[in-house]
Amino acid sequence: MKQQEQPEIIFVVENKLGGVAYLNKNIINNSSLKGNAYIKVILVNKLDSDHPRFTDLFEADEVINFDYGGYENKYIVLKRLSNLFGTSPGAIICNDALEMEAIYLHGTPKTTYQVIHDFYNLKLAVKYGAITDVFIAHTQLFSDVLSSSDPGTVQVYYQPHGVAIPAHTTIHEPSDKLKIVFTGRLVEAKGVQDLFEINQLLRRKGVEVEWTVIGRGALRNFLGKQWKGENNIRFAAPDTNEEVMQLMGSQDIFMLPTRFEGSPVTVLEALSVGLVPVISDLPGGIREIVAENIGIRVPLGNNELFAVAVESLHNNRLQLMRMKMAASSLAKEQFDIGVTSNNYFKLFLQYKGLKKVRNTLTPIHIGFRLDKPWIPNALVSFLRKK
Repeated sequence: MKQQEQPEIIFVVENKLGGVAYLNKNIINNSSLKGNAYIKVILVNKLDSDHPRFTDLFEADEVINFDYGGYENKYIVLKRLSNLFGTSPGAIICNDALEMEAIYLHGTPKTTYQVIHDFYNLKLAVKYGAITDVFIAHTQLFSDVLSSSDPGTVQVYYQPHGVAIPAHTTIHEPSDKLKIVFTGRLVEAKGVQDLFEINQLLRRKGVEVEWTVIGRGALRNFLGKQWKGENNIRFAAPDTNEEVMQLMGSQDIFMLPTRFEGSPVTVLEALSVGLVPVISDLPGGIREIVAENIGIRVPLGNNELFAVAVESLHNNRLQLMRMKMAASSLAKEQFDIGVTSNNYFKLFLQYKGLKKVRNTLTPIHIGFRLDKPWIPNALVSFLRKK
């Protein structure tokens, strides 16, 4: 039950498997400061989405499932969402466009924090900057971009996120066959379809490896057919993050040939159990975290060089062990979730001093032709379902 003097901190999170949901869950579940506020999570469920759902639990005072369909009148949807924000003081933590559109249309007495995860969020920052009180970037790149946009008025804080660090990490000596793990959504943007070609390239080099692919997504059936007849791969889709970490802990290399990324939580999880990341060289968190002593960054989409990177680690086991130990040490020193989550909450609890005075908002177009405040939701839904 909420105490009278407690502020309300609301996290709006899309109910979708991925790094954004994990980041918010980790902040909430691991902060020793969350008792200073009433923590509410609004899980946004787009009913006609085919994305896998996020199944981990938020240790919050209240979790609300907000369901909506893409066929609905967006103005009605945004009004329903806005009603959940309430009128008490506190903070709203925004991760996507829907909650920012609701605040743009209906306002809020709460301080609005927008978390910048990747380039998509930078676009949201440009569009909805006028209703954002505080930007939080967990990569230095995005922090610098926003800080330089309008240094006099934009409030930007660089806050790296973290992961749970195992109390005891055993760095395993690699076996004859290196063990490589991919974890993430099974979609083209993550590059999971490239693992098969990388495996074939390694075979031609005389390098045999074992693969574990962890995740759910649209490409699962395709991958099963792609790898049919291969005996050096297993697919797993654990229900909890704890199970994921148990699987990752027995591996040597974390591979992510992704096309689009901000600062992936999975990289930090890999480091925490002493895995060496072999990953696409993308600007942002990847370049800031994956230095030469802990991993290998590969030019985007170059499967040949992904195979070369694995071959180099296969041929130099001493270097591989050094990198595994350096990865584990970095995670302990810089990305302990107990420390990073408290840093986030310290910022959230400053909501009173960070609230800005609103100027007149520039009109923003929301929705499509049928998304009008005066058109009944039932009519819009009927027409779109026809």
